[in-house]
Amino acid sequence: MIQRIRIDDRLLHGQVAFSWKSKLDFNAIVIASDAAANDPMRKQIMKMCCPEGVKLAVRTVEDAAELLKNPRLESMRVFVVCPDPETVKRLLDLIPDRPLVNLGGMASGDGKRLFSRMVYVSDEDVAALDDIDAMGIEIEVQEVPSTTAQSYKHLREKF
Repeated sequence: MIQRIRIDDRLLHGQVAFSWKSKLDFNAIVIASDAAANDPMRKQIMKMCCPEGVKLAVRTVEDAAELLKNPRLESMRVFVVCPDPETVKRLLDLIPDRPLVNLGGMASGDGKRLFSRMVYVSDEDVAALDDIDAMGIEIEVQEVPSTTAQSYKHLREKF
């Protein structure tokens, strides 16, 4: 069962692996990223960041969707991580589950504006998040479990 889908452009790193493990007590992480799935070195680095006893799968979006629909995962507590809102939207279009989406770290860059602490978004990111919200999926903005989660809808009204 999917516990949460997190948007974090760094994908799997210590903060994601350990702080969210303490909160969600997941036993599997699925990284849905076409780029990461096709980068052997990046996959190896993510394996080193994975907490002991936690299964890790780094897949393309389509392969991640197939894995997440596997009945064997129903008994597992799965934490899904995607690099951006568009990837989450693509994934949600392929799976029946509608878990909470956690908007975490997204770095600044060309065409991006500050949305909340540690989250910079482009117009394309906002359009994808709005589409996810329109699906009736709850989106929270939260860097780490020790910080207060904020409602995407509330922040979006101010943006």
